Amino acid sequence: MATNKVQDGKIIRLTVGSTVDSGDPVVVGNALRGVALTDYDSADGKASVELGPAVYDLSVTATDAAGNSAVAVGDRLYTDGTTITKKQSGKFFGVALEIVTTGSTGTIEVLVGAPNGPDRASHQVFAAGINVVNDSPLAAAEFIPVTGILATDVVICTLHINGGSPKLTIVTVTAAASPAGITVTASGVFTASDAINYCVLRAAL
Repeated sequence: MATNKVQDGKIIRLTVGSTVDSGDPVVVGNALRGVALTDYDSADGKASVELGPAVYDLSVTATDAAGNSAVAVGDRLYTDGTTITKKQSGKFFGVALEIVTTGSTGTIEVLVGAPNGPDRASHQVFAAGINVVNDSPLAAAEFIPVTGILATDVVICTLHINGGSPKLTIVTVTAAASPAGITVTASGVFTASDAINYCVLRAAL
C-alpha cells in the first residue's frame, strides 16, 4: 500500500471559520463543499468535513436574488458560508430534495454537490426570461431590466415573437450594471407585439 496516503478523501480535515459547528454547511475555495462532522478545532483551525455527494438535513431559506422564492425539488441551492438559499451570488452547494414554501426557512434533505460538481462549468445561468417590448415609445432599442446584472455577464437574446413587417433582426446586445439591464438594438423599430428571449450567463464561482 502507498505510504504517502494522507487522508481518505471522502472525510477530510479542512481549515474552516471559527464559527463552524458540526452539521454546518462548509464551502472552501471554488470546488470543495460538504458538511462539518466536527466543530472547529482551535488547536489546528480545522474541522472534519464530509465532502459530497451525500444527503443531509439542512436549513434552507426560500429566497433568491429577487426576493422570496419557493424551493422546489431539484432546485439548485447556494450558500454564502452561513445560509443556504437560491441566491446565485453565493457558491453552488447542492440540490433540494424537498420543498420550502416562499419566504420560509425549513430543514429539508439536500444532495450536497461533489467536488467536481456544477461550478466546474465556465458559466451559470444568472437570469432568463421573455421580455415583452415596451409599446411606448417604440424604438429600435429595447431596455430589459435585470436586477443584479453585471457588465461582465454574457447575454444571449433572440426574438421570441417578431410580429412586425419587415421582420427584424437583433443587431447588438449590451449588459450594464447601471441602470441594471440589457439594451437590445434591432435592424428596425420594434412593434408592440414583439417579445425577446434573454439569458444572462455569469462566470462560475
